[in-house]
Amino acid sequence: MSTSSIQSRRDLFDVFQHTIEGTYDELVEEQELQPGQTMLKTFLIESNVTPEELHERVDITEAREVDFDLQELIIQRNASKYTFFLDHEDSRFWTLYTLEESEDAKKVVQDMVSGVRNGLDYTWMPIEQQREVMDMGEFRDVGVSYDADDVFSEDYIDERLDFGDLSVRSSGRGTGTLFDILDSHDELSSFLSLSSVGIKRNVNGSFILERVTHNGRFTTSGGDSIQLHLDTVAEIKERYATLLRKIEENHRLSYESQEHGTEMDGTPLVIELDNEIEDVRQFIENIITAKNPLRLWGAKTKLDDQYWKIKGVDLHNNDKYTIEICPKWLRLYLGDEACGNTALRIYSNLQRHYDSNATMEVEE
Repeated sequence: MSTSSIQSRRDLFDVFQHTIEGTYDELVEEQELQPGQTMLKTFLIESNVTPEELHERVDITEAREVDFDLQELIIQRNASKYTFFLDHEDSRFWTLYTLEESEDAKKVVQDMVSGVRNGLDYTWMPIEQQREVMDMGEFRDVGVSYDADDVFSEDYIDERLDFGDLSVRSSGRGTGTLFDILDSHDELSSFLSLSSVGIKRNVNGSFILERVTHNGRFTTSGGDSIQLHLDTVAEIKERYATLLRKIEENHRLSYESQEHGTEMDGTPLVIELDNEIEDVRQFIENIITAKNPLRLWGAKTKLDDQYWKIKGVDLHNNDKYTIEICPKWLRLYLGDEACGNTALRIYSNLQRHYDSNATMEVEE
């Protein structure tokens, strides 16, 4: 796609408007896209760096200011170049747009987000927020996956878990019914973590078809209003940002010296588990490997039988954290400057890779 004619936000969104109208027409009439035709992909990225710092950490071969707080980025990966548009008007939550092929776009963004201490992270939506997406429009498709093998070793899965990899995708009229049946099954409910939700949203006579993943990727397969897409992304972003603010306002720990001792402000976060941990030591050894998706490193200490503590570093920002773990719960302690996204990454990935019935209460 030639982007030289894009000189403003309005120009960019006009291109996206044409794209979503064209993909919808092709999918309705031909049931597939034409060669070279791609869908609009939008990524919500949590950021603790500036765009200038991003340029120092990612292989960006070209960068162009398109408009205020909007850049065109040409990013190189494995000798190929990919075009993205970075909207950083919200300094904490960036929006990346692209018309590149889906798998290529996902891999480029994964490389950007996964760098050690690069200050970027996905927006890790817990299952509770994904269910809220279902209520934003007509429920059209769902992806359910349980990817324990992304976190846990083969030996741990064989000995401790019923599934290493479980995946279900459904679309069409019966999707809601199928999901309700699976979700109500006692033996399966702990292993049915939402990976994506597809909706058709109708607002004031306009419509948009969106598939939203657990880590903030939007794939727009059609519609007649780019503004409705932008509004949908903004609404979901604000829900996530509100949850993140609550964590950082109420659950980061700080200490202040008082006349009669030291006073602590803030409370730890507790993640309650439905799927009890059989061997806490082995569980810990699988989650502090510094690998994706958890990106946690740490040292473990035994406090009692089946009661352990981890003191470590989150590779997202190099923030320190402490976790206490028992078979039925994890207690997370964040420092006074820690990024709240650490908590949401741990929580949503435990839901996705270990126990989809896990819960975490965040204070108002």
